[in-house]
Amino acid sequence: MEDFNRYASSQQKDDNPKSGFEDVVTKIASNFDGKSQNELLLAIYKEAQKGKRNGTLTNADIDNFAAVLSPMLDEKKQNILKKLVVELKKI
Repeated sequence: MEDFNRYASSQQKDDNPKSGFEDVVTKIASNFDGKSQNELLLAIYKEAQKGKRNGTLTNADIDNFAAVLSPMLDEKKQNILKKLVVELKKI
């Protein structure tokens, strides 16, 4: 979780504005500090579903986020994340 928070903080310092989804993920990550990866993935998935349904989350946003999150997960969780990405893109 520290790696994700460090990444989120470094992104805020850049001139590039964060997407709304990254803001949501950063908020979720801070709320889930100390929780399991499964709990974090489930919370992110639920928020991503909302974003896809209301049009504020694009497939590119999903791909970018997965690319950042994936290295922080073990192999089993990476496979779950890949499946979640596929499902989210169908919405």
